[in-house]
Amino acid sequence: MNSKTTEQKERASAAEWYECVRHEARGALILHGIEQPTERQIAAYILYGEKSLNRRTGNEI
Repeated sequence: MNSKTTEQKERASAAEWYECVRHEARGALILHGIEQPTERQIAAYILYGEKSLNRRTGNEI
């Protein structure tokens, strides 16, 4: 198989994986009461999970 074709498939697969993770993080933030999560909030949740939420105020750090 051509290495360029393999690389293109890997990039497409990584992009699909990221969109799935992003979608799940957005849903989790909505369940935590953040109705319109920003890209920054989504990225923080992907990296840090629930630790990215400030427990006292219910908002992200």
